Amino acid sequence: MQRLPSRLTYAGAVLGGELVYLLWASRRQVTKANFAVVLRRPVGDPEVARIARRAFRNFGKYVTEIMRFPRLGLDDFARLVRIEGLEHLRAGLAQGRGVIFVSIHFGNFELGGARVAGDMKLNVIADDLSNQRLMDLLVGNREHKNITIHSPEGAARKALGALRRNELVGLMMDLGPRADAFDNVEVGFFDTPTRFPSVAANLARVSGAPIVVAAVVRERDNTFRGIALPPIVVERTREAAADIERATQSIVRDLEQFVRGWPDQWYIFRPMWPAPAKP
Repeated sequence: MQRLPSRLTYAGAVLGGELVYLLWASRRQVTKANFAVVLRRPVGDPEVARIARRAFRNFGKYVTEIMRFPRLGLDDFARLVRIEGLEHLRAGLAQGRGVIFVSIHFGNFELGGARVAGDMKLNVIADDLSNQRLMDLLVGNREHKNITIHSPEGAARKALGALRRNELVGLMMDLGPRADAFDNVEVGFFDTPTRFPSVAANLARVSGAPIVVAAVVRERDNTFRGIALPPIVVERTREAAADIERATQSIVRDLEQFVRGWPDQWYIFRPMWPAPAKP
């Protein structure tokens, strides 16, 4: 697949995503339930189905791009991804405490990470084994020495070490039910309560590192625009729990901007919100 023309691989990717959408009924229903919350429409609304279907197609493109990673070099990443807000990362690193770089499963997050790692050292805390396998394709490319993948075990210690070295620490926030495996906090996401891991806010509170929320948006020509938002600084008061909840809510509010603007680029195939209570 790495040697096929992009036009053919993307056509195959879209077809594959379409087939998965049609055949994997349980994932289709979960995804539609998620987008019903985002769009504030009933699960059976045609617009909900349209966005969910497009999300599967875009995910097919994403998987295809990951398979092509071994052919890509730093020049390719610079050509494929333009970044808005890189000054926020640089300003954070100028403080000497590292930067906590948070995102969601959106667009092509690995490609964006590779682009950023061309300029600064990036540590990624893998949220599950499947994600680590995908990331291994990226890390296996010899030119990507600035990316280090860490397993979730001992993640806080590894992340603090990276921040002390004034490096970036990348975290994913949209874990859905897997957030229960970590310290977590309930906040409003699209005006609906759900739980998010509190590790980013905790790290920022302990280390003093700023948090930068970012995502990588796919353009119509299958190039990308990385967008890094202004930093979030976590206030440290005597009320640690309140500090963590307030900071996590700020992170989630920034993440909403990306999902609201490009909902079909969010790959959320697991339940993101608790199921409504049955009467």
